[in-house]
Amino acid sequence: MFGEKCVDLIKESTRDSSELIAPYNQTLVNEVFDEMRLISHTLFESLSSDSEQVPTETAEQQSNYDSQNRLLVNKVYLRAFLWNKRCLLAYHCSIVENHRFDFSPGSHHRLERLKRIRWQLGAILPAEVKCNLSEDEIKWFAAYSRNLSDYMNRLNDNKGIDLTLMRNPPKKLYVQVRCISDYGPLELDDGHTVVLSKDSMHNLPLSKCEKLIHQGVLEQIL
Repeated sequence: MFGEKCVDLIKESTRDSSELIAPYNQTLVNEVFDEMRLISHTLFESLSSDSEQVPTETAEQQSNYDSQNRLLVNKVYLRAFLWNKRCLLAYHCSIVENHRFDFSPGSHHRLERLKRIRWQLGAILPAEVKCNLSEDEIKWFAAYSRNLSDYMNRLNDNKGIDLTLMRNPPKKLYVQVRCISDYGPLELDDGHTVVLSKDSMHNLPLSKCEKLIHQGVLEQIL
């Protein structure tokens, strides 16, 4: 039945997952596109058939009856096509409201999740995220990251401001952290360098370690 594949696609995207973003289901997306092409072809054939028919006077009543039936069938095909389109947009990026599926803003849409990943983890996609993306999503993330960086670099009289840091007012400027994995040297704003090695503990400016906390390199203790 038309529309079932895209329902599966939406259910998959709204399923709870411990991953930052679920693997992109290219196979199911292609099947939905194939279904839409079939619907489009069927509609085109039906409309072309209607335009070519020239009903005779004696067959006018039967012709009107057939035309009403075809009109009803065409409406069903059109609704199925638009439903598939709606679900594809919801799966990839759009906000679709007032429906029995959870299409609420910022919950499950893949591009919204990619935006959050950029703001939380930075411009470099973690390997476990990148392997779950389509090629188009990887290109989109690179373009979004580049545009965001260009915008932030133009702020503060072209001196630049990293808007991804301290999005919430910090309660204190320094935090105590523990290294979860080996990272190497980290240069501070005063020119000093600290070496972040596994299980080492440091008292660092929040502005320098916030990204590393989001990336899982550091763990905030106090």
